[in-house]
Amino acid sequence: MTCFKSKTLGRLGLKMGVVASILALATAPLTAQQNAPIQLESNDGSMSITGQLLSFEDNVYIVEADGLGTLRIKAGNVTCTGIVCPQRQEYGPEFGIYGSRTVGTTLIPNLLRGYASAVGATYEIVATDDAAERIVRLTNADGTLRAEIDLQTRGSGSAFPALAEGLAAIGVADRRMKDSDVEKLAVAGIPDLRDTPDETVLGVDGIVMITHPDNPVRNLTSLEIARIWSGEITNWLELGGGDVPITINSFSESSGDRAVMMDALVRPNGRDETANVTRWSAYQDMVDAVMADRGGIGFVGRWLARTNDVNLLDIRESCGLLSPPTDFRMKIEGYALSRRLYAYTAPGTIHPEAQAFLDWTLTGEAQAYIKESNFIDRELERMRLEDMGMMLVHTAAVEPDFDGAQYSDMMQQLRGADRLSVSFRFNTGSSILDVESERNIGELAARMEAGEFDGLEVLLVGFADSVGERTRNTALAQNRADAVTRVLARSLSTPNAQRLRPISYGELLPLSCNEDEVGRERNRRVEVWLRLPNSRSVLR
Repeated sequence: MTCFKSKTLGRLGLKMGVVASILALATAPLTAQQNAPIQLESNDGSMSITGQLLSFEDNVYIVEADGLGTLRIKAGNVTCTGIVCPQRQEYGPEFGIYGSRTVGTTLIPNLLRGYASAVGATYEIVATDDAAERIVRLTNADGTLRAEIDLQTRGSGSAFPALAEGLAAIGVADRRMKDSDVEKLAVAGIPDLRDTPDETVLGVDGIVMITHPDNPVRNLTSLEIARIWSGEITNWLELGGGDVPITINSFSESSGDRAVMMDALVRPNGRDETANVTRWSAYQDMVDAVMADRGGIGFVGRWLARTNDVNLLDIRESCGLLSPPTDFRMKIEGYALSRRLYAYTAPGTIHPEAQAFLDWTLTGEAQAYIKESNFIDRELERMRLEDMGMMLVHTAAVEPDFDGAQYSDMMQQLRGADRLSVSFRFNTGSSILDVESERNIGELAARMEAGEFDGLEVLLVGFADSVGERTRNTALAQNRADAVTRVLARSLSTPNAQRLRPISYGELLPLSCNEDEVGRERNRRVEVWLRLPNSRSVLR
């Protein structure tokens, strides 16, 4: 349970399962009997706290706990005892998961299978006459039905009406919810779920441009892709390939994958899908079509492309930077078409089994099932400075406001250090970390407290875009690094907090070009580097 974890009390176990009930929502602060104590006991009986109930809002107890201060505890993870406990509302084993085909086809079933194993249940998935509808059953060891999940995968856009209508406890999307989704939820009185605890990142994926394996073209710019889709470029010879006509493969206009690709590569270049295209409804059908056609080009999620014999194109940005679709680039969200995979829940009451499942997806145990599904898991990877050759060359040769002394200092400080595949980002126009960065803070703190990085300095390195004056951007990046340090230190013991080193290199090492807001937003981040103490290099 997150609130316990943040107080270093540990995550609640799943050994005894989730009680199939939850507490009814009471939005108004409690009065009169408020002085009466309550006891909250974890569902597995391993932990309990006693304190004063301050209020019960959005399915969360706000408790002044003896010796622990104010805690926020999700109702689905505990049983409340006391005269001021809100009224219980019983649930059966059924709940729904609706939304994205990308998320729901393999990732959700595999995660449910892993969750079943974690709680000692058996897993069964049952097909129906409709390929977009399946039933998943989890059965306890004693033969009782633990959960029956209505899994429907009709696209990301279907998640939000299902939440609004109460058909789904969890809505899944391969993109972040849009303003049009907010409007669908508003009909049911559900607010914008972005940057709230009701928005969970399950993993990371990316759309990749694919061609026939014998096609010699290995990268394209977004403008070149846009000109293909608009019909201006019709032969691979125009792009350095063979004299082969280009065959364009796409999806329906309602496809989330198509929307990601079009909005990132085609429409920013003032083009649209005006060429003749072959439309597919099934991902594998598109892959098969490209594999069978030397002139074919298409796009699918990397989770599928990496299991087939197709050529995955790098995106060559306008300033010359290459954006390859690697695991590391996607984990740091530095790939041009990387995307988060989201799960959304409505505020207030949520089926407790659905909540327990979502909580489990964020554990280390779940990462193997994410990786098995060919998506990008949350496990940390490392990269050395010397592996960033093109970025280093670009910084020194292309950036207009280049500072040689700052570059030399960065090389001295970071040479021999390892960069971790985690970044911290802030809400747009804000000094507040976004929800995923807050979770990353918690995970990094837990790793440090467990001794994973003992003996190493933890450098929190701030970077900025290149808009404005260089020294000001360096100061802004330093402020972000300082802010992350302060937040992280609050979750660490004093010795671990003393190993944090916030520094800034401003405009250096851009992940993307600074020509547009998307690229600038990628460049505004705080990275995590590990190095041995006193290991600063001396350049000769």
